[in-house]
Amino acid sequence: MKTITAKTIVIAALALLAALPGCAREPGPKPPGPAAPAADPAQAAEAEEFYAQGRKLYEDYDYQGAVAAYDRAIAADPANFKIYTAKGIARCFQGDYRGGLALIEKTLAMAPGYVPAFYDMAMAYKLQNDYDQALYWFDRTIQGDPQNTWSYYGIATIHADRGNTPGALAYLRKAALLDPAVKAVAQEQDHFARMRGLPEFQAIVR
Repeated sequence: MKTITAKTIVIAALALLAALPGCAREPGPKPPGPAAPAADPAQAAEAEEFYAQGRKLYEDYDYQGAVAAYDRAIAADPANFKIYTAKGIARCFQGDYRGGLALIEKTLAMAPGYVPAFYDMAMAYKLQNDYDQALYWFDRTIQGDPQNTWSYYGIATIHADRGNTPGALAYLRKAALLDPAVKAVAQEQDHFARMRGLPEFQAIVR
């Protein structure tokens, strides 16, 4: 069953996203590769239309449909770096972590400072329960966008799952201050089930 986390974080990712690779090596953006040929204005506009379709399908959990839309966007404008990370995180939600991470990395190779790709990287690792790498990329997302609500929330859920109640509450408080919508999500998520009776938790979500 799909969780509220998936949906809310997915929606937040539209404004900030980032996430990728798998473990042993030190993560980080690759040096820029050769630039793809620029699309003409009509192709660029077509790519943006397919990209928007993909984002909507992704928000609706239709990852297969989203990937198909992103493929059409890439065909129209291969130089549009944001499409690769969007397709990559959709592939990760389909369970294709290797393929998804490679696509997110492609965006970072083309645009090393693209913060939404940092967020997608964090989510890709979190989906694989690689929490250390997820924390690394959530932190990088926050460095690039200190107002990134769902990175603070993502860190809070990891601390909660690890049994670190003080850490979970600290990051949940930061997320709730940035966006009150976090409060309703936290009250329903299993991550925080063990701390719902705590006065400190109730003070955050009320």
